[in-house]
Amino acid sequence: MTGRSECAAAATAALRDILERIDADAVVQRMEPVLHRTPGYGCSARDCGASALRASLRRHVGLLLHWMVRGTPPDAYVLSEIYEQARECAAAGQPSSGALLLHHQAAGVFWDAVLGLATAEDRGHLAAWTDQARRHLDSYLDMVTRTFTQAYADQADLPSSQGDRRARTLFDRLCAHLPITVEDQERAARLGFDLMPPYVPFVVLLDKSTPAERADLAARLRTAGALTFVEDVRVTGFTGPAFDWSAFTGDRRLLLAQGLPAGRAGLQTAVDNLRLLVAVASRSHRGGRVQVEDFLPQLLLARSPELADAVAQRVLGPLAGRDHGELMASLACLVENQFDSASTTVALHIHRNTLLYRIKQIEKLTGLDLQRHSDRAMVWLAVIWAQVSSGRVG
Repeated sequence: MTGRSECAAAATAALRDILERIDADAVVQRMEPVLHRTPGYGCSARDCGASALRASLRRHVGLLLHWMVRGTPPDAYVLSEIYEQARECAAAGQPSSGALLLHHQAAGVFWDAVLGLATAEDRGHLAAWTDQARRHLDSYLDMVTRTFTQAYADQADLPSSQGDRRARTLFDRLCAHLPITVEDQERAARLGFDLMPPYVPFVVLLDKSTPAERADLAARLRTAGALTFVEDVRVTGFTGPAFDWSAFTGDRRLLLAQGLPAGRAGLQTAVDNLRLLVAVASRSHRGGRVQVEDFLPQLLLARSPELADAVAQRVLGPLAGRDHGELMASLACLVENQFDSASTTVALHIHRNTLLYRIKQIEKLTGLDLQRHSDRAMVWLAVIWAQVSSGRVG
């Protein structure tokens, strides 16, 4: 088994070495003559400009080759840039069907272009990897399609899309710690946002809100001086240290997570932590202002979802299934009542002997001893993760 694994790893490394020698610009040069014969490419060249379309094609080819060579799919920052590109297409009135058709057409000729650039020997190795390459292409197209679909839907629903777009672009540039440009200064001036640090990152969730309601909230926050935009179901951004939230926190649906005032270093990490905090807090049906200190165990689990799943499976796996619903409910109630039997029997409306019987059944099925502190800690973590995440947080 070890020998086969080593051979497979060596073969994969060799294939990636071949792909690493493929030049993205050369791939684009081979793709363009084929794409020029498709109606979608010609229309897009007229709408966007030939140079802009070529740059976009070059970017997608580079991302695909990087994924295949490094095994790393496009990250959230890259997807946000594709999202912004899609929003710009939507704002310009370009139909999403045309853009997505072009991406599918390009994907169709990408691998042939790669094979055409390889040597005869390398081509034989790559041909054997065609199925894996197609899976990469399909996954990439799925991501692009989801991103474009979301971007076009958001553009249609948001009345203040231009300000939203400017805010998102400026936000991403600040998080990436890029130098402030004249264009950034113009964006900030149009938005009424003070570019001088420190910045206070925040993430807001408006419970059971429509896209239009989230757009309105983001627009009102921008009017009040925040740099903010709609991000899926959240409203995300920065304020200055003196920003007054009182006009917004009166809405009981609003869940607000704020970071500490900071410079540009570490902004991305701070925002990511706030996104996770809002996700955890919303699953716990919290509203108003929330802080990291309120959800430290949940956040620790959410930061290590694989380990959290392992804990939940160890404790709750043996109790899964319809036959053990009462046992699962009793275990959760024990955790809620700090393993106090008297409080648990009152909460469950059952006799003490019934609870003791259920505890023995739980211990028999799981192999845990609910009198031991270490096993109680395991149960507590498992129940918290199950209640907060329902399998995943994010």
